[in-house]
Amino acid sequence: MRFFVFLFFVVLSTGAAAQMSVTTIGSTDGAECYDNARSDFSTDTGPCDRALKDGGTTRRDKMKTHVNRGIIHNRNGDLTAAVADFNAALAMDDQVAEAYLNRGNSHYIAQRHDAALADYELSLALGVQKPWAAWYNIGLVYDAKKDAGKAREAYEKALELNANFSLAREKLEERQ
Repeated sequence: MRFFVFLFFVVLSTGAAAQMSVTTIGSTDGAECYDNARSDFSTDTGPCDRALKDGGTTRRDKMKTHVNRGIIHNRNGDLTAAVADFNAALAMDDQVAEAYLNRGNSHYIAQRHDAALADYELSLALGVQKPWAAWYNIGLVYDAKKDAGKAREAYEKALELNANFSLAREKLEERQ
């Protein structure tokens, strides 16, 4: 099985947060769930729901589907359902960095900044596929906490890891 990770950005009412969808190309519903998660506009969890009910879906694919459905729930503003999905994924495999990153986004949206920061840092410790996304999100948390120095450091770290990461560059340019 091939494992694909895709990074995309969602503009939320509280600011932009980087999220990461995860999937294995497999069942039609699982693949459609992944496509919906990586789309900036899809709000449809139906394919995810069907993939999770599919008795032939592997445990690993179910875990990834929970992460992807959680991203869609975040986009829909259903943070309780999003956190439940990320927690379900983590109950299957507590080493899934993308689940922590996205659960951190749920906490960030809910303005639970300390919980968001803890999840972002754990995603980094577990080797999240796109660490600059986690550093960018850490910068957002520090901005929300009014700690400009730590926010700047986080955005700089994001750019150090990915010099083409425009969202972090924009945040740094705002400070000049």
